[in-house]
Amino acid sequence: MKKGLYEFMDYLPFLKEIIKRDFKKKYYNSILGVAWTILSPLLMMAVMTLIFSTLFSRSIENYPVYWLSGNMLYGFLFSGSDGIMNCISANASLVKKKRIPKYIFCIATITQQTITMFFSTITFIVVSLLTGVRFGPFILLIPLPIIMTYVFTLGLGMFLCAYGTFFKDLHYLYSVIRRLFMYLTPIMYPITIIPENYRFLWELNPLCVYITIFRDLSLYNTLPSEKMLIVGTIYSLLMLGLGIVTFKEKEDRFFLYI
Repeated sequence: MKKGLYEFMDYLPFLKEIIKRDFKKKYYNSILGVAWTILSPLLMMAVMTLIFSTLFSRSIENYPVYWLSGNMLYGFLFSGSDGIMNCISANASLVKKKRIPKYIFCIATITQQTITMFFSTITFIVVSLLTGVRFGPFILLIPLPIIMTYVFTLGLGMFLCAYGTFFKDLHYLYSVIRRLFMYLTPIMYPITIIPENYRFLWELNPLCVYITIFRDLSLYNTLPSEKMLIVGTIYSLLMLGLGIVTFKEKEDRFFLYI
């Protein structure tokens, strides 16, 4: 473990350069640049509020903030894992020419998504204050569900990368799964519309757990249940462990497929 830590520290300057390069590439030739990170969720929030706020006005208080909180974590998880799945192919020239630990590219990708998540969180807080949400002391704990989502996303992305580098069709299948999870997660609708006998199925969805924890701490100003915290932590650690093991098992053959 010490050897791995020393190796990571040795490549930390390279990691920083990769993050800078990808960040610049993402907003290259964009007039608004980073501002799109803020404007995009705001525009979507306005559209979704216009469509669904009337439908769920009685069951969801402050629908714009409710939707924004769910969409933030949804975008973080799926954009991050999708980016990690493609990171080896996207950095093929570096992977082939230099003896760089391949997990560095995974960490660079999820870190870039974390920067986007940071701006989204600022937007969330501003919108919440403007719409009358009164934050309590628990708002200081919102990094907790974000860290859980980060760990889970890194593990999921490494798992997908291990197979997506070999099987290109996995990228198309994952786009379908991503859309499916949008409807299987209470982002735009309240969990109360699901019959109680079937709600346990939604609790099996890690994203649903992380969103619930985030909303409890911010929107509802309450501590999440111990069950939610334990389940969320277990999901994150198990996914990270599975991702690392699978990635390490497959990484020596990556250069044959890129």
